[in-house]
Amino acid sequence: MKVRFITYVNCPCGHRGSIVESIYDDGQSHWYLATLRGLSHTGHYDGANSLFAENTPACTACGLSLTPENVDSSEFMSRQAHDHAEIK
Repeated sequence: MKVRFITYVNCPCGHRGSIVESIYDDGQSHWYLATLRGLSHTGHYDGANSLFAENTPACTACGLSLTPENVDSSEFMSRQAHDHAEIK
């Protein structure tokens, strides 16, 4: 089964990009891939959020490093709810 999560990130300059996570697991093989759309890998982040720490997103328009604080709040809340449900 392939699952895709899209996390939309809004830069204060008005640019919007996303982090796309693709997860595949069919019981015999599994893989995970995170890619940036409309963002670059030139940011700096050393916090606890592994998605941002591994991908280090930055705005392609102004170069600002983006953090979990730049995630669309409704997107962030739905992702947190999903992650919490999987832990149970």
